[in-house]
Formats: sequence, C-alpha cells, structure tokens
Amino acid sequence: MTHRRWHLVGIGAAVASMVALAGCSATAEGGDPSADSASGIVSLVDADAKQDIDTLLTELGEPDNGKGVKLCYVTRTLYEYWAFVKDGFEARAAELGAEFQTFDITDEAAITEQLDKAKSAVDNQGCDALLASPISATSLDSVFEPAIAKGIPAIILNDAKGTLPGTVYSGPDSLITGETAADYIAGLLPDGGEVAMVEGDPGSSNAINRGQGFKNGLEKHPNLELVASQTAKWDATKAKEIATAMLTANPDIKAFYVQNDGMAFGVAAAIEQADKTGEIILVGTDGIPQAKKEIMDGNMTATVSQKPMVEGSAGVDAALWLLAGKEVPGWIEVPAFIIDKENVDDYAEGMP
Repeated sequence: MTHRRWHLVGIGAAVASMVALAGCSATAEGGDPSADSASGIVSLVDADAKQDIDTLLTELGEPDNGKGVKLCYVTRTLYEYWAFVKDGFEARAAELGAEFQTFDITDEAAITEQLDKAKSAVDNQGCDALLASPISATSLDSVFEPAIAKGIPAIILNDAKGTLPGTVYSGPDSLITGETAADYIAGLLPDGGEVAMVEGDPGSSNAINRGQGFKNGLEKHPNLELVASQTAKWDATKAKEIATAMLTANPDIKAFYVQNDGMAFGVAAAIEQADKTGEIILVGTDGIPQAKKEIMDGNMTATVSQKPMVEGSAGVDAALWLLAGKEVPGWIEVPAFIIDKENVDDYAEGMP
C-alpha cells in the first residue's frame, strides 16, 4: 500500500468524523483501516454530480505528481476504439509520472475473463487505483466494492456507468449519443421516412443506452418510422448480413443508425451491394479513423464521435484527485459530437 492510499485512509477518518458516520473510528494506526478507506472514497465522490472534464480541470487544477502510484486499466478487446482509450490512459499516466499497466481480454463478451483480470489487478498487481471498461453495468461490481473498501479508487471508462457508491464514470451519456443520431437523421429527412437500427451486443450498457436514446429521439420526430432493429453483436460481417435482410424486407429504408463504426462498415457494404450508396443515410458511432475516411469517400454519412483519448486521460486525473483526497463528481462527462462531411477534415487524424 503506498503513502497515498494511507493518506486517503486518514482523510476518510476525518470525513467520517465530520458527518458522524457511526462505527468509522479506525485509522491507519490501528483497528480496521478498510472501513475508513471505503467511507473516505465514497464521501469524496458526489454520486449525483455531473461535470465536464474541462471545467473540472479548471476548478481542481492538474493532479498531483503520480510518482509512487500504480494505475491499472482493465479494458475490453483492443478494438480500435478501446485502443484509443488505452492510449489516453497510458499517455496521461506517463505524463504525470505514475506507473501503469493495461489488461485486455480476447472477446467483447468475455465477462468472466475480464472479471478475473480485474481481480488479479487488485489482488496481485499492487494497483493503487483500478480503471476499467466493464462489459456490463454491474459485471465488475464484485471487484470494485472490495477495492474501494481497501482505499483503491474505481474509475469506469466509457460504456457501463454503474450505481455502486464510490465509483466514478468518465465518458459520454450514451442515451444522448443515440438521441443525437436520431436528431441528425431527422435534420436530413425533413419529410420523414423509414429508418433502421443495427445494435451492438444486447448485454452491453452502451448498446442498451444508445438504442434507447435513438428511440427516444425518434419520439420527437414522428415522421420517422423505425421499421427494423436487430443486434449484430458488434460484428461487421453480421451487420452486413442483417442490413442486407433489412433492405430486402424494407426497400424504402432511408437511413440506418449503427451503434458502432465497425458494424457500420458492414452496413455500408450492404448498401453498396444494393446499389444505394449515397442514397441511404448511414450514421455510425465512435468516430474511429476508418469511419472518417469512409465519410470522406462518401460511403458513410456521419458518425457520432466520442473522445476516447480524453476519457482515458480524465480517468487518470480522477484517480489521482481521489488519492490526493479531492472531491470529484460521480460523472466526469466527455460529450460525443457529430462528424460528417462538414467537419471531417478537422478530425482527419487519430481521435480526440
């Protein structure tokens, strides 16, 4: 346990005393320090607060030097998007002088593998803070809870914002991401028409929330009719097959919303196969470099781009702020935004 985590134990005891939390009198010098560590972290996280990262940096200032701290990130497969989150995490940790380690898994649905790696990070790797991108909203709670009890901050990067006290979420609001896509399509189809959606894995919080957000958006635009919606489980080949079937059954589809860019490439192939490239609106999600190239080439209309580098960097900041005893919001917002032919040249390289 580093000096920073012991410092948090002391802060936890002070906070506990101030708010008269019963049974939290132990300190690092004796008794059960885990009780104070947990109450310290939970007390430092305002679960109901949401604040954008730029404002938070202005208010809290740059985190303390990370020397002597080890930060661990348990990610998903290193699909291009998650690789950018990883890069943002590692670059910021290195910039602030912290030791860091990343753990990835072999499959987007490998919940057990991700859980095992998260447990190992906490129990065996000497991590002072755990950053993770859970496959589902609660899949890593059994690791987060005891980590927080040991004074180890738990930071969620993108996707699965949970409700466990003491956790911090860094990322966009996926409901707004889906709604943004619906609003964008509505702007391009003032006379309305039939639309379709290709979904990610049904167990993924991102898939669930993007889908619900898209449907919420369509409710504001009753001249748009959702005629087909099906999961391709983040797989481009499946997405092509599904989109081909959708176009056969519903030849008047005017727009597709696809819940990630990888699947959107499959849908683009189906649209091309139907000889309707440029006629059917195609909106992806994430803003990965290949998606921007497809927009430039006219094969995709737009993508609701996220900011994975910023998400990873903000997670590092949150971890170090908590270890230094600073209060942080439960949600550090990194908003998504539309990239289309009007602004794609501004984001030609990498990801923000």
